[in-house]
Amino acid sequence: MPGGPVFYGTFYLWGAGLEGTTSTLPPLPATDVNLSLGDILKDFDGGLMGAAEMRLGNWSVIGDAMITQISPEGTLPGRFQSDVKLRSRSVTLQGDVLYRLYASQHIDVDAGIGLRYWYLDNRMTITPGVLPNGITFSETENWVDPVIAGRVVTRLGGPWSITLVGDLGGFDVGSQFTWQAIGTLNYQVNDQLALRAGYRALSVDYKNGDFEYDVRMQGPILGLTYRF
Repeated sequence: MPGGPVFYGTFYLWGAGLEGTTSTLPPLPATDVNLSLGDILKDFDGGLMGAAEMRLGNWSVIGDAMITQISPEGTLPGRFQSDVKLRSRSVTLQGDVLYRLYASQHIDVDAGIGLRYWYLDNRMTITPGVLPNGITFSETENWVDPVIAGRVVTRLGGPWSITLVGDLGGFDVGSQFTWQAIGTLNYQVNDQLALRAGYRALSVDYKNGDFEYDVRMQGPILGLTYRF
């Protein structure tokens, strides 16, 4: 019989670039974007990234949160120059319920379902110059994607292991399609603490009227997990 629940908390940093097609603000059409991690860090205001898991027997309940904000700036050319300021805020929250399908000395396999929530908030301000009083545009979008999720943990011997996590969904409920893939190499420092390093990719194709957000974020990820 299983004992009580076990809790895990993970703090991580994801150095993701961004590429695809995205709407900016209502007066402007969707545009292609291709931003490296260096491009994003130049205008990065801050963010919060973390995950938590409760495991009870063969069941796991997992929550993941990413909150970021960037504020790029520029100048409109011409006789009456104006500064252009864009503030882009994004929130991605995910909850999964997984069941352990297989467990052995060397490998564990989990599968389940979840929901991924997206919130995008863009605001553009043009200071007085081209327009005598300046102008501000803003737009927000939010939606929820159902996903099918899976996880595989392979123990390599000693303190080393590999974790593979993936999901896919959307199915025209929220976005047309979304998927995610994470692979990390893990080092178990002690019974409570594990260090993780790997790569993460997250893709979504969402359209709502004139609004479009068809992008892929990918890059290296570093994390620290503590068992309570």
